[in-house]
Amino acid sequence: MSFKVYEIVRLIAINNGDLLLSDAFNNRPPKVGDIATILEIYSDPPGFELECSDEAGNTVWLLGFQEKDVQLELVNI
Repeated sequence: MSFKVYEIVRLIAINNGDLLLSDAFNNRPPKVGDIATILEIYSDPPGFELECSDEAGNTVWLLGFQEKDVQLELVNI
């Protein structure tokens, strides 16, 4: 499936456990079921910059994923 910048997606699988590293910016690691916004789409290697926010608009996590490391589905709002 082809995605566009600023589309809202749900993480349906994380295929690389090494991605679950936290840093000072992230409140928690991403998990299956999280809703995120695509901020950037990369071509080499293929991937996405995703931001997950809480109900108040605060960033929960902001991470780059290679396309092979995450499965996404479009969320219809």
